[in-house]
This record gives sequence, structure tokens and C-alpha cells, in this order.
Amino acid sequence: MPKKRENLCPECRTPPKDPYKTWELVAPFPDKNMRITVTIFGMYECPNCGKKFKGIVSKAKLGSEGIEL
Repeated sequence: MPKKRENLCPECRTPPKDPYKTWELVAPFPDKNMRITVTIFGMYECPNCGKKFKGIVSKAKLGSEGIEL
């Protein structure tokens, strides 16, 4: 089971709320099982100190057998 990656503020280590902006990045080459990885990034703002930072919202692998999260 993959480790859960939690986005924390780099200054005060407070967990942020929902991202205020998101975008997708598609891997240019498939992996050895011919699946394409789609990564969704997000911009966060810390509710405690106000610092803005980016982090990974989610990842998905798309292939002929369907979607793997």
C-alpha cells in the first residue's frame, strides 16, 4: 500500500484547507505496463501563517484495464 502523502505548510507544518488552484500534469512516457500517469497539483495557502505553496492533490494511472488511483 503506498504511503499517504500529506501536504503541510513548509513554515509552520499546519495542514491546509482545499487548494485554491489545481492543474494536471501528464507523464510524457508510459510505464512498463503501458499506463500513463496523471498527476494533479494544487496551490495551497496556509490558514495559520498565510504562506502559499504547491503540493500533489492526487495521482492516477490510466491504462487499458481502467483507472488505478
